[in-house]
Amino acid sequence: MNYLVIPAYQPDFNLLTLIEKIHDKSDFSIIVIDDGSSPECQEIFARAENYGTVIRHQINQGKGQALKTAFEYIQSLKKPGTVVTADADGQHRIWDIFRTLTESNENPDTLVLGVRAFTGKVPLRSRFGNSLTRILFKIQTGVAVSDTQTGLRAFSTDMIPFMLKIEGQRYEYEMNMLLEASQAYPILEVPIETVYINDNEASHFRPIRDGLMIYKNILKFALSSFSSFIVDYLVYALSILFLSFIPSGLRLILSNGLARVTSSIFNFSTNKKLVFKNKASSFKTGSSYFGLAVVLFILDTILIRLFNSGLGVNLLIAKILVGIMLFILSWTVQTRYIFKERSFSPS
Repeated sequence: MNYLVIPAYQPDFNLLTLIEKIHDKSDFSIIVIDDGSSPECQEIFARAENYGTVIRHQINQGKGQALKTAFEYIQSLKKPGTVVTADADGQHRIWDIFRTLTESNENPDTLVLGVRAFTGKVPLRSRFGNSLTRILFKIQTGVAVSDTQTGLRAFSTDMIPFMLKIEGQRYEYEMNMLLEASQAYPILEVPIETVYINDNEASHFRPIRDGLMIYKNILKFALSSFSSFIVDYLVYALSILFLSFIPSGLRLILSNGLARVTSSIFNFSTNKKLVFKNKASSFKTGSSYFGLAVVLFILDTILIRLFNSGLGVNLLIAKILVGIMLFILSWTVQTRYIFKERSFSPS
């Protein structure tokens, strides 16, 4: 069984055009979610019922929740197959939907993405938003995805339990889906046509609010790292000041060592519980993390010493410069290796 899921909020007649063509040219079971649209849109949904199933939210709950509602409905049918999600605004061509379905059928247990090339006349917010998230996504996961904002996706019904456990109710759900899936399943891309209707005016994506929600996990990591650096720097600075009677070389090692131990404990606890919400044993992740902490401590000490003795940079200033340099290394290792959960159990 092939399912086409279309979340819709305040749709226009492009929705009907799409599902009419899909109904006439395929055996898709079409599922449309009315996500709390206004009474003026009810005629569209009433006509949509001629081509598939319409499930209604009484109030707007967000695209993520609309997708989850459809996934729960499909799961209740207990008919295995392939799920394809598409947008309601007519941006996805029917042949691209079919190609995405075919790729998913040929590659089970894989998340298939219909990705746009972003060539030609592309709205600035779409081009900028995708470029930024693509870079951050690669840094955080180590997986390259060329279109992080595509709504055209396909996967087998066996993956529905995984999809239902992912956090998020609005646009951040789709980003969380990519973040989680990149750790548990292969991601396959299918090139599709880039289509923007009326400069993408029909999109309900809110750049500031939804952008912050999308980048929430990445921002949490950065905030955690910054907070840890503040702890590290305060302990280091106080130690440098109060241990002034100790020779410079030994004072650096003692101050930096004490600062690293304190900030590492703080950073590990914060990242495991609040940022990554990692469920692996503390011993397993802790041993890996503190191995990284030792390496960072050695690099930190050596680089600070080089900045101070070789370039004449003040010890306090050198600490800041080196901290910035090691931030990216720490981020990359933690996200790709230490707190990376590759396996998934639907139980």
